[in-house]
Amino acid sequence: SIGAGASVSNYAVNPYPENFDKLVSLVNKTFNKDLKGIRIEKFEELEKIERYVKSHDFSESFEKIGGNVLVALELAVLKAASDKELYTFLNKKVKKLPTPLGNCVGGGKHGQGPDFQEFLILPQVKKFDEACQINIDVYKNLKEELKKHDRNFVGAKTTEGGWSCSLSNLEVLSIMKKVVNKVGDEYNKDVKIGLDIAGDSLWNGRKYEYKKFSRVQQKRNLSKEDQVDIVRKIIRNHKLAYVEDPLNDGDFDGFKELKKENCLICGDDLIATNPERLELSKDKISAVIIKPNQIGSLLKTKEVIDIAKKNKIIPVMSHRSGETTDNAISHLAVGWECNLIKTGIIGGERVSKLNELLRISELI
Repeated sequence: SIGAGASVSNYAVNPYPENFDKLVSLVNKTFNKDLKGIRIEKFEELEKIERYVKSHDFSESFEKIGGNVLVALELAVLKAASDKELYTFLNKKVKKLPTPLGNCVGGGKHGQGPDFQEFLILPQVKKFDEACQINIDVYKNLKEELKKHDRNFVGAKTTEGGWSCSLSNLEVLSIMKKVVNKVGDEYNKDVKIGLDIAGDSLWNGRKYEYKKFSRVQQKRNLSKEDQVDIVRKIIRNHKLAYVEDPLNDGDFDGFKELKKENCLICGDDLIATNPERLELSKDKISAVIIKPNQIGSLLKTKEVIDIAKKNKIIPVMSHRSGETTDNAISHLAVGWECNLIKTGIIGGERVSKLNELLRISELI
């Protein structure tokens, strides 16, 4: 099974066709019959599957089949082809796990409070289990702080499991800074803050439109230049380690300017796991979100990761806001040696991926 996102890039393929019943019939009857007997003994041979599926849908954006369908089919085939573990089918020499990037507070299209879509934490530790525990402790401590500062806070969560509050962007950042310092001192480790700004959701075609920027000034309209300046100040003031989609997906110059900061500048909507988009952005970002169903092809997903590594861009394997308990992306992250994985902190559909990584950590 495979998830789907609430925040969708302009450059992502179509996840599902409109006539879903017709698709189900096509997959269960035609695909099942035609693909029977095809042997897949190594990852590159998924080209046989992709060539066949594309013979039923010649569109670039998978209008008839849907990118989710092809990726789900490919993952099922890989699981069946793997003698032992899926990650070893992809890479027998793997020796490390990604660091978990945890979503603590949600906003934007994921919540009802702050404009920024996700307030994240990134423990600066090598052990995966320790990083997970730090993320959990920060998450729990944040709940208590939000209770103190937000009279409307009732403990509600967003679809990704982040706390839902009514505070402004800068208020949440201030609380996050206090909590990560406290938990970091307890573990004697450095814990950094990150953001998914989701610039496209703030951009109205002319300005970046904020409704909850700060407690003092909630509504703000910023030009492209002002947005770059504001993000730069937030990075420096809060010592951010990671900022995802700080600008709209057409502002290549702005991304390039922010890349000068001592912070990972990550492209999600900007790239949409598309090799061609990444080629255009090689000198404009320092990290890239990897979501296989954005491009609708595991072969192209791997191509994006290869391009990223070649250009010293950090690949960040990512879940979707609407997730399932399938843990395949944990294996993809390990097998393809992604530096980071963004898969939430709590919730069955998030924890299933973290638990799988913990299990894998005992094997390698």
